Amino acid sequence: MTIQLPVLLWTVICFVMLMLILSRLLFRPLLAFMDKREEKIRSAARTLEEHEKARRDAEEALARFREEEAERADRLAKEAAARAGKEAAAVLASAAAEQERAVEACRLSLEEEKKTLEKAADDKADELARAFLAALMKS
Repeated sequence: MTIQLPVLLWTVICFVMLMLILSRLLFRPLLAFMDKREEKIRSAARTLEEHEKARRDAEEALARFREEEAERADRLAKEAAARAGKEAAAVLASAAAEQERAVEACRLSLEEEKKTLEKAADDKADELARAFLAALMKS
């Protein structure tokens, strides 16, 4: 087997031409496509990180909001309890005053009844005394 220079030369020329054609028509577009795809992947990863950060920030804000609302609800409940306590104290004071007025009215009524009974007892005692004297005088 001998090396034939014209065949070798034509083989090298055909190979170089094939490489140039493939470089322009296949390798460059393929590399450009792969670069675009890699950039899209990086962009999607950045977007995912941004969305994750935004989600974490939103969760933190929601947690703070819930905490503030719980504190606000506790404060409102305490204020409502304080108002209810004041209203209950006012009602108790009013009831105590009403009870005192009722006791005073009963006391006055009892004193009047006592006076009426004392007068009736005095009248009855006078009547019995007269009847006794009348009976003594007859005898």
